[in-house]
Amino acid sequence: MSDRRPPRRPSRGRFPPSSGPHLAAGGTLAVRGPRAPIPTPEGPLAPVRVDAGNAATSLAALGPARTPAEGLFVRSHFPTPAEPATPWRLEVGGAVAHPRRWSLEELEELPQARVAATLECAGNSRTRFARAADGELRWDDRAVGAALWEGVRLSTLLDHAAPRGPAREVVFSGADRGEVGGRRRAFARSLSVPEAARGTAVVALRMNGEPLRPEHGGPVRLVVPGWYGMAWVKWLTQIAVRRSPFRGYYQRSRYVYRRLQDGRAVSRPVTRLRVKSIIVTPTPGERIARAPRQVVHGRAWSGGSPVTRVDVDVGEGWRAAELVPGEGPYDWSDWSYSWSPARPGPTVVRARAADAQGEVQPESADDNDFQYGNNAIQSVPVVVE
Repeated sequence: MSDRRPPRRPSRGRFPPSSGPHLAAGGTLAVRGPRAPIPTPEGPLAPVRVDAGNAATSLAALGPARTPAEGLFVRSHFPTPAEPATPWRLEVGGAVAHPRRWSLEELEELPQARVAATLECAGNSRTRFARAADGELRWDDRAVGAALWEGVRLSTLLDHAAPRGPAREVVFSGADRGEVGGRRRAFARSLSVPEAARGTAVVALRMNGEPLRPEHGGPVRLVVPGWYGMAWVKWLTQIAVRRSPFRGYYQRSRYVYRRLQDGRAVSRPVTRLRVKSIIVTPTPGERIARAPRQVVHGRAWSGGSPVTRVDVDVGEGWRAAELVPGEGPYDWSDWSYSWSPARPGPTVVRARAADAQGEVQPESADDNDFQYGNNAIQSVPVVVE
């Protein structure tokens, strides 16, 4: 994560228009150098629609190390807010000594931070479950992407505000609103004060060097590196410091790992990304040649602990893949594995990641009520010809 002070930019007060190898820990061969795009089949860059307001990252958009904005998945609980009649403001208040409403221009004048971070929906990979979770989207494995996010550190704004007394949580509210749980409400989430103040979260103004698109939360969204996407509040309009716990719908009723235990429902919050890898190529059902060399490509990430190993199984047992680390602990890494198919016919390709904390992808998924956090090993069936 780096800091800089940007040059002055034109005034923006409203939503922008749409528009040598070394051995790493654990034994994986890590190759340092430029991150070449993963070769993907030709296809549209635009995300693949899941329903009226949500879409998965396109296969073509998974090729570049930096997911292009026009191909990144879109997850919104409510419709994209209409362009405001007055210039956009971010209100920072609650239990603070110095409440303030910040304009975009004022935020641009503050020191800017940049972080490479992976964004993954907590419900990614739900289609791997046989049952459907009530009221939840059936994502495949492409509700994920990685980008460079740039803006003001959240801790900078909190320092300006100076929280007072026994502050406990910080609540983030977006401009999007809708009916849920029998009432109309804004999408809102909270972080503990220590988490909000640790210096990694960013009030982002740009993605990959360009102003945030409306579908990705522009003009301003919260970026919480290492956390699932529900914490990355879009269309951010209010930050409020609280002395009591926040009990919002999307804090307590959703985005929790809930299951029955001894006959009663037990919940714990969804927070950090679980270690995970996806196979970008080959794709499910692809017919591949029985050539001297075939290459499996993919991405791997974790919740802030670097990925140190990816293993691939093509029916011959687990073998180490080549790993190209990302830019910092929150970025995804690239990996590849070369193999020579021994015989024609159906084959299953699998990939398994591990991180520096010793976390390893499990064989089976955590089947909680809402099917959040599925990081089970992915299996891709192919046919060798």
